[in-house]
Amino acid sequence: MKSNKLVFAAIAAVVFVAAAATAIYVFRNEIADFFVDIKARIDEKLLNRNGEYVD
Repeated sequence: MKSNKLVFAAIAAVVFVAAAATAIYVFRNEIADFFVDIKARIDEKLLNRNGEYVD
């Protein structure tokens, strides 16, 4: 019984990794846009804090 649980856990882990990799592949453009937006917000806050203002 214990070996069955181990096999099931190994299969579930492989399926989880495959699903995560597929999701990253499918939504890669959206993920990249999200991080670009976050970087722009951080850069904007850093510029405003230094006393430099963007027109």
